[in-house]
Amino acid sequence: MLILTLSGAPYQIGQQHGQQIQHLRPLLAEVMASRLAALRRLGADRPEELIPAQEALAVHDRPLLDMLSGLADALQFNMEELLRYTLSSYLRDRHQAAAQGAVEIPYILHAGLAESGCTTWTASGDAVIDGRPMLVKNRDYHRDHIPLQTLAHVTPEQGYRYLCIGSAGSPTVFSSGINEQGLAVADTHVLSRQSGPGLPRFSLMRDLLTHHATAASALEYLRSAPHMGAGTLAVIDAEGNALVCESGCPHSGYYVAAPGQPLVSANHFTTPELTDAWIEDEPAILRGNSSRRRHRVARALAQAHGQISVAWAERLMARHGAPAAALCRHPLPVTEDEMRHPSLEISTISSVIYLPRDRAHGESSAPLARVAEGEPCQAVWRDYAVSSLT
Repeated sequence: MLILTLSGAPYQIGQQHGQQIQHLRPLLAEVMASRLAALRRLGADRPEELIPAQEALAVHDRPLLDMLSGLADALQFNMEELLRYTLSSYLRDRHQAAAQGAVEIPYILHAGLAESGCTTWTASGDAVIDGRPMLVKNRDYHRDHIPLQTLAHVTPEQGYRYLCIGSAGSPTVFSSGINEQGLAVADTHVLSRQSGPGLPRFSLMRDLLTHHATAASALEYLRSAPHMGAGTLAVIDAEGNALVCESGCPHSGYYVAAPGQPLVSANHFTTPELTDAWIEDEPAILRGNSSRRRHRVARALAQAHGQISVAWAERLMARHGAPAAALCRHPLPVTEDEMRHPSLEISTISSVIYLPRDRAHGESSAPLARVAEGEPCQAVWRDYAVSSLT
């Protein structure tokens, strides 16, 4: 996994990001071209969707636009194309939601626009064998992002230092992260009818890691911020307080847990505010996989209460089984009817276990994150810490 070291103001962070991924520019340009071409074929990059999203970012997240500007300058990319690529998930989701009830759109039109899966959970307190809080995520994403996957050490101009997992050419906290105060956050994607101009999950996660140290502070911020929606955010702090935000526009839903109460999220909504907003768009072989993964993890956490450990978490996230229930997801053999469905191209490209308490309680030599690059059933786990920043 490519290690990035980024610091300073948002433009500088973007510029350094671009400079450190110069060798990946040809691959990134190819991936971008594929996504943008798919948006055009689908008619999902319409100005009436794109312009309000851009205007909302100009009002609510100037740092993101500055970061992308620095990235575009370093890589000599067109800023407008880079921004459209960054918003491609949102644009695709808006189109898919609008198309519900219409004739099914052939995959050939939206090739390259498969969205992520992902499974996240938190555990702490008496649920964990040593009491240490943890946040765990399997990142299920495009396989063309395997060589683009990054782990960044970030020292912002103002705010807390943090460690995050993302992708070359994308905003820094594109999947998950943890800051020096022990606040950890990870997201999942949910195809939803409730999305609109606002802050995307990667913007919300960056702000959480930069400015917040506790789950209570994170909750207050999330309730006040304008959301773009279409996903979940799992948060845990160094004391084991946790929450899951089901992000929607204009409404979000929340689960809040004290230490000892695990939380699980996958790729559907379960809060009353958003249950009806979820759209399941899966081929037959994967139908119901989000619900089944969430149930599988929740049951495993309940059965292992008091015995959960880092090693146990590693084994859990490596479990296979029926395609619709597998936590460690591999590309699937498909029938002729299914061969063009985008979800079948998604697999687990990394797994991470965040351990918030180590640094926050003064154990600066202890790891804050264990990361498996690739499918966790066969990848090597490595330790990283915010304390390694200089």
